[in-house]
Amino acid sequence: MKIMLIGPSAAGKTTLIQRLIDEEIKYDKTQAVEYIGNFIDTPGEYMQQRGYWGSLTITSHDADIIGLVQDSSSEDCWFSGGLTSKFEKPVVGVITKIDKDDSNPKQARSYLELAGCTTIFEVSSYTGEGVEALSQGFHDMVNKYREENKSRYADDYFD
Repeated sequence: MKIMLIGPSAAGKTTLIQRLIDEEIKYDKTQAVEYIGNFIDTPGEYMQQRGYWGSLTITSHDADIIGLVQDSSSEDCWFSGGLTSKFEKPVVGVITKIDKDDSNPKQARSYLELAGCTTIFEVSSYTGEGVEALSQGFHDMVNKYREENKSRYADDYFD
């Protein structure tokens, strides 16, 4: 099962993956699409520059779940209305950096809802707040997706 995280630069995609896989949290600018365990980490520039959107679309075919990542301390929204309809798989919204003083989860939620996300999680990769709920949410989505698409995959694909 692969989960692809998409969002602008510095939204917290790599840090979130580090937290989810219990890796030491350190800032590492993602320069290219990286496959890290069950995750696909994408450079923020792929979201921010239309010329790279094709790469996101192609890479999304390797994923089973898409996560749109929105920094709660950013006033910028890079997700277009109805973006989730571009993907033929489950899409979840992830609001990051909720521990920051200038965090505005309500605004971040509105951006993700505009993009079409109906399931949205709020997390802090640094404090760990909300990360367990997100992990469980991914797990639940995997189980649901597995059940709905059993005939499309080998028996051990989701193990």
